[in-house]
Amino acid sequence: MPIRGRLGILGLALAALMSFTSTTTARAAGPGTICLFTDFGWDDAYVAQIKGAILTIDPGARLLDLTHSVAPYNITEGAYLLDQCAQEFPAGTIFVAVVDPGVGTDRNPILIETTKEKYFVGPDNGLFAQVILSEGLLHAWKLDKPEFYRAGEVSRTFHGRDIFGPVAAHLASGTPPERLGTELKTLDVTAVAEPTYTGSVINTQVLHIDRYGNIILNLKSGSELAAMLKEGTLVKVSLGRESFSAPFVKTYGDVAKGRRLLLFGSSGRLEISVNQGSAAQQTRVEPGTPIYLKP
Repeated sequence: MPIRGRLGILGLALAALMSFTSTTTARAAGPGTICLFTDFGWDDAYVAQIKGAILTIDPGARLLDLTHSVAPYNITEGAYLLDQCAQEFPAGTIFVAVVDPGVGTDRNPILIETTKEKYFVGPDNGLFAQVILSEGLLHAWKLDKPEFYRAGEVSRTFHGRDIFGPVAAHLASGTPPERLGTELKTLDVTAVAEPTYTGSVINTQVLHIDRYGNIILNLKSGSELAAMLKEGTLVKVSLGRESFSAPFVKTYGDVAKGRRLLLFGSSGRLEISVNQGSAAQQTRVEPGTPIYLKP
C-alpha cells in the first residue's frame, strides 16, 4: 500500500478522534445533570413520562431523582426542600422542579439561572423563592417558545412533561437559555415567609416534617430572632389550642429518650423534635402551620 494511502487512513482516524473529543468536551462544558424534583410520588406514570420526554429530545441526558415526595400542592415545603437539595450541586446543574397547584392558569412557566450558575425550570409560583434568596438571581426567562416543548398538543394539566422536561432537555443538549424564552424582570417570591416578633413572641411557620418527625421551622440560626433562644432554657411552644414547653439544646441526646426539645439542625433551621421519637405525631402539624415561640 502506498504511504500516501496509509496517511489518508490515519488522517481520517485522527479527524474522527478529534471530532469525538470536540463533541465530548462541548457537552462536558455545557449544563450537566438534570435533577427531577416533584410532588408526583411513585404510584403513577408521571415521573416516568417526564423522563421519557427528556430522553426523547436528548438520549444522552443524565437524570437524577432528588425527591418526588413533596407534600402535594405544598409550595412552602417545596421551596424549602428544593433549596436544601440544590445547595450541594455544582454549577451547570439543571433542576426540573414541579409543585404546581396552579398548572394551566396564568402563572408563567419559567427558566431561571442563579448567580451560582445553576438552572431551574418550573412554574413561577414561589417554588424558586428560597433558591433565589440563597443563591441570587442572574437571569429569568418566560418559556413562551413552543418549538422547545414536547411535540404535539400541550396538556393544560401536565406542564412537567410537555414544557419543563423538554426545555431542560434542550438546555442540557446545548441550546442557549436565552433562546428558550423571553427575559423576565420580576418573579413570584411569595412562598418565602420570614419569622416575625410580636409582643415577646416569635411567630414562625412549619417548612417541612422529615421522616423522623422533626418539625423544621423557618427560623434560621445566626439571625437576630434566633439569638433570643438561650441554650438550656425552656421555650414555650404554641400551635392552635395546644401549648407545651421544651428546652433549647445543642443536640438530640441532650434530653432523655422520648422528651421534646428545640435545636438548630443540619439545615440551619430551628427544629421541634423528640429524642428518638416523632414530634409531628405528637403535635399534628403540616407544612405551612404557624407556630409561636416564647423564649
